[in-house]
Amino acid sequence: MVSLPKPAIVESYLEHAYEPPLPALRLRWDPDAAGMAERSWHLPEHLTLKSPAPERFGLSIVRVDTDAYTVRLLWNDMCLSWTRLTRVRLLTSALSPLLRVLGQDLWQLLNQPVQGVVAPTSKVA
Repeated sequence: MVSLPKPAIVESYLEHAYEPPLPALRLRWDPDAAGMAERSWHLPEHLTLKSPAPERFGLSIVRVDTDAYTVRLLWNDMCLSWTRLTRVRLLTSALSPLLRVLGQDLWQLLNQPVQGVVAPTSKVA
């Protein structure tokens, strides 16, 4: 995959068209930069989008088990969701390089604590 140029972040906002609202960005990409023409974006679960880089982008990742993540993705006017993606599925997708140019590290996002799990406590008799 040709590396991506860094886009200008035009706006950071909450997209209220979806429930719950999704944090999102409006992006402006340099149309003359290498790699900005239409291309294949390989997303999780063997989904491939053939398009230029997104102008509206949002991503929510919640760790629900040791190696399971609930993911919501805003890509222009489309919102996709997955309920149990593995770490490998996410790391091998086009999300990693896209997040990298936005200053985010997918690996770090995946290392969040499992949501909804309460650590066991010990009782003193």
